[in-house]
Amino acid sequence: MHLYAGKKHQKYILNDCPNDSLLNAIGVRNGLEVSVVTKQPIGGPIIIRVKKREIAIDKSLACLITAKAVN
Repeated sequence: MHLYAGKKHQKYILNDCPNDSLLNAIGVRNGLEVSVVTKQPIGGPIIIRVKKREIAIDKSLACLITAKAVN
């Protein structure tokens, strides 16, 4: 599933991230464990937590990232 479809407060392992300079700069890459903090309304960005940082990712970019839920 793509990351934007993720549920709040759920942890995910990123399976396939696009080769994007912005994602590379903030350390979002394949194999990274993240949790979804919130999704902004009306197609706004998704907020994810990576370790102790919270990062906003645009909906269109988050839809290109595939992830698997961690149980």
